[in-house]
Amino acid sequence: MIANIKISTNKYSSIFGLTIAVLLLACLQIFPNHFNTIQYFFFAVGLLSVGLPHGAIDHLLLTGLYHDKINYQFILRYIALFFAYFILWILLPNLSMLIFIAYSIWHFGQCDMQEWNLHKNNNLKIIFWGTLLFGIILLGHINETNSIIVHLGVSPLAIPMSISSKIGPILVAVGLIWSLLERKIVMTYSVLMLTIGLFLPLLTSFAVYFIAQHSIYGWIHLKKGLKTNNLTLYKKALPFNLGAVLFFILTIYLVQIGSLKTEKTDFTALFFMFVACISLPHVIAMNKFYQKTFKIQ
Repeated sequence: MIANIKISTNKYSSIFGLTIAVLLLACLQIFPNHFNTIQYFFFAVGLLSVGLPHGAIDHLLLTGLYHDKINYQFILRYIALFFAYFILWILLPNLSMLIFIAYSIWHFGQCDMQEWNLHKNNNLKIIFWGTLLFGIILLGHINETNSIIVHLGVSPLAIPMSISSKIGPILVAVGLIWSLLERKIVMTYSVLMLTIGLFLPLLTSFAVYFIAQHSIYGWIHLKKGLKTNNLTLYKKALPFNLGAVLFFILTIYLVQIGSLKTEKTDFTALFFMFVACISLPHVIAMNKFYQKTFKIQ
């Protein structure tokens, strides 16, 4: 069984560096011919180095015994849940989107609240922070958000641009006030990163948060919870990391040649659907990991 561990709050100077890096990324938009190349390179590196790997060791989280052999029953249930949700996306996209938003709010909020050691009224804070950050990212890019979800077969959000353009800054202000009340400098930096993200494309804004904050936090928690190091953890994650990449490539290929019958042929929309399907079993596994591993005060 996983030993109970309590992570102390640290004011990571690296978060400040990430904030500056995101600001520089926003400035690079004045060079449109190079912006996409630069951001795609860094996102690919980030996704392969920590984005996918932090979710590729869920099979080790059941017992917390790091050197356990692979639990194939767990893997089969994991894959079954993935495909069941994939089919649900094709049949009932609106319901699937609501499910995706709900568990993403919980998962991202849970990870950040754990890292920032904000445990009092924990469930309420988890939901509030998750809703806040998704509101900033999605409603702050309402046109792009609607463009993607329409390709997924989801009904667009009926929010006028005149209103949505004000929602993002209001939510940012709420986040800043909250971080100041909590006296958490890393939380303030996080809100600042989300603020800069309002001036970046939707995918860029989401990728920056997902890779530079969420995935790194999750990786740190896994290392401490499983009491191991980066190299060993990467080795354990590698087979499932490669499997996820190959499955996504296969999905795109099957759609392109017409073997997979779906109207969701937009690459960005397919990527989001893939992320949603692979995230659901991961969120369930990580929720159990957090409940077992870390003391909640």
